[in-house]
Amino acid sequence: MELQIKQVDLSKALSFIQSIVERKTTMPILANVLLRAEEGGTLTLSATDLETTAVVEVPANISRSGTTTISAKVFHEVVRELPDRDVKIHLTEGERLQVSSGRSKFSIVGVHAEEFPSLPGISIIPTCEMQGQQLLEMIHKTVYAVSSDETRFNLNGVCFELAGDAAKGGSNALLRLVATDGHRLSLIQRAVEGLDFEGGPIVPTKGLLEVRKLLDDIADRHVGVALSDGFFVVDTGKAKVSMRLIDGEFPDYHQVLPKEEGIAISLPGKAFADALKRAMLMVTDKGKCIKLDFSTGRLRFSSSSPELGESHEELEIEYRGEPLSIGFNARYLLDFTGSLPEEANFVMVVSGELGPAKLHEESDDSYFGIVMPMRLG
Repeated sequence: MELQIKQVDLSKALSFIQSIVERKTTMPILANVLLRAEEGGTLTLSATDLETTAVVEVPANISRSGTTTISAKVFHEVVRELPDRDVKIHLTEGERLQVSSGRSKFSIVGVHAEEFPSLPGISIIPTCEMQGQQLLEMIHKTVYAVSSDETRFNLNGVCFELAGDAAKGGSNALLRLVATDGHRLSLIQRAVEGLDFEGGPIVPTKGLLEVRKLLDDIADRHVGVALSDGFFVVDTGKAKVSMRLIDGEFPDYHQVLPKEEGIAISLPGKAFADALKRAMLMVTDKGKCIKLDFSTGRLRFSSSSPELGESHEELEIEYRGEPLSIGFNARYLLDFTGSLPEEANFVMVVSGELGPAKLHEESDDSYFGIVMPMRLG
């Protein structure tokens, strides 16, 4: 293997791919990145933890093809610190990777490529195309509500569903993403064509976070998407990510959706979020319970703790109903408002002190959040 490649291109690819590698593993090879240089001008970098796999292609001037594996962490740190110019890479006998740029030279110990496992799910070819921005939005607006409790594995990902009047994959089909941690829920649906799958597969959080990073740079382009053979796959043309689906059944989230019409209150997103952040300064417990008092023309935020003190703040709103006091975990409300455009208004539909609150952007109710209230002491 012998090649020359731009430092900025290689560093960017390694920055993305090194977060896939498995650091705590009984298979040390999973901490490595697989390098494959092919005549024709492409260096392919691959990494896997056997659950999530990523493959990235980087343009390079390749004078001799070859393959090897090398510590993803070490390689990334070396390349990141090199000057912003061409990097020369040369594989010598004994699986030593020579990396040089200017006066900087490194010789890094590698492991033969034959030791590297196969790449699960990467061979699946997507049959559906989605706008990158659309998929990015759907992931961004659901992944924050996923449970981090590893004992509830069926909540450790986002549920994908096909909905709509037409047959699945038809022109009027809707792709619906749902996430919940048992205390709050997020749901978004968007029109999609060509996607065909059964049931409600659960896509793990780690893989979706990698896809989100990938889409940040190419959101204006179309990407290939597939849900097939137990994997979710996203292909941008230059990079491909596959993730093994979670083997479980997503709970029936319809049970927590409000059954009755509540009181709809329009709220200014940024002012509401800023007031919540200030109220949280006086709360020490993990629950971050903030009391919201709704009364004619105003919303009052209250928080307190024996150790720190208390906080009160009022916000003018259009509210004409009976006075109502509800406790919420402020972090859950902030996660929802943080997923909206900064200046967007949103609607909170409340149904009593103990009923779930439904939140949605004022101009778009196809994306909404459900937040369960907290009992006030």
